[in-house]
Amino acid sequence: MKTNRFINIKVALFIAVSAFMAACTIEDADTSVEPKAEKLSVEESVQMTATQTDQAVSVKSDVGWDVSIEGGWSGLTVSPMSGTGDGQITIHTDANTTRQSREATVSITTKGGVNQKFVINQALSDVLLDIDGISSLDFEASPEESKTFSFTCNTTWQITTSESWIRCDKTQGGEAISTKVGSTISVIADEIQTDVPRTGVIVISAENGAKTQQISVSQEGKKIELSVSPSAFEVFATGEQKIVQINCNADWTLKYDNGILLCDTTAGTGSRDIIVTCLPNKSINPRSATMTITSGIQDIKTQTVTFTQSAATVPELTAFSLVDGSVTKNEAEFVLDFTTMFSIDDYGIQIWEEGYESSTKKTLQAQNSESGINELKFKATGLKSMTTYQVTGFVKNDVGTATSTNTITFTTGGVKPSGDDNPTPALSRKKK
Repeated sequence: MKTNRFINIKVALFIAVSAFMAACTIEDADTSVEPKAEKLSVEESVQMTATQTDQAVSVKSDVGWDVSIEGGWSGLTVSPMSGTGDGQITIHTDANTTRQSREATVSITTKGGVNQKFVINQALSDVLLDIDGISSLDFEASPEESKTFSFTCNTTWQITTSESWIRCDKTQGGEAISTKVGSTISVIADEIQTDVPRTGVIVISAENGAKTQQISVSQEGKKIELSVSPSAFEVFATGEQKIVQINCNADWTLKYDNGILLCDTTAGTGSRDIIVTCLPNKSINPRSATMTITSGIQDIKTQTVTFTQSAATVPELTAFSLVDGSVTKNEAEFVLDFTTMFSIDDYGIQIWEEGYESSTKKTLQAQNSESGINELKFKATGLKSMTTYQVTGFVKNDVGTATSTNTITFTTGGVKPSGDDNPTPALSRKKK
């Protein structure tokens, strides 16, 4: 029994000493061995195209780590946002539809505080310009409503038309830096004035021509309607103005007989009144003239207006007489009345001694007179006394000459003239 007890005491002592030595060894290790460094490695930068939406990035680490995003833009995400050891994160974003590159910074930090960052760069978009499902616009001849088309663009844009009759309510817009924005354009075509269809083009140009799209525009020709009123006129020989009413729904032109007619215009659009001047007819024969109005190119419509003008007449002497009581020894007065359609070139009287017409006939030249009734008084002076004279009257214009049908014969008073008396009468005229 004593022996066993002694053995147990020795075992207990051994165990106690061993535990004490082990404890000393652990304490020495904790104070003398440095902690192991955390490992973290990622790419320095990531380049993405404008249309790229996902990009994988490798993370090398032997500990746990967390992800955060600095800056960035709407729609940019990273997953997962944490991990342990070696792993991979995925950068996700929408396509860049703007005309500006964009940048963000991703930060990865270990649990022990080790940090590394890398930059994400996404390139700017190409110029984007897309018309929404339409390539042409068709208009009637007389459009009552506008038509529209829509397009999307991610930059500035301009609109031009190949023809002036195509009009857009907007000709420019957009921003130099923008997302892909939709725009709606209202288009109207001017009323066409011919029967020939026409075409044009609307050009949408993005960023000063970096990209263009176009829409074709067509318009049908007009069905021509044309009439005139009245279609015939009777015109005085002296000439006069007439009004012709043109009723038309398109462009028209007119032609007329030069030298007979004059018109205030030779072309027009739509309905309007035309002032037509009929020139005087100084011929003894009647005449006619025609004005022709034409509209249309493919389906030509014409209307004519006829002008019938009466003949001119020569002047008419309505009276030629000796003024009662005007005859003296050396003088006499006469009255000449006439009517004329046109201004006269000459009018007056001729006087001569009876039996000596060829040698003593004298003519009073007169200035032109306006058309109408004229009464003229002529006074012959310096006549021989006791001498018989004969007198006729005349009126002349472009049409002809009228001569009095009667010849006036009279004898001056006094005594028979001697050789010293004035043999040549002097004539003068008076207008009442």
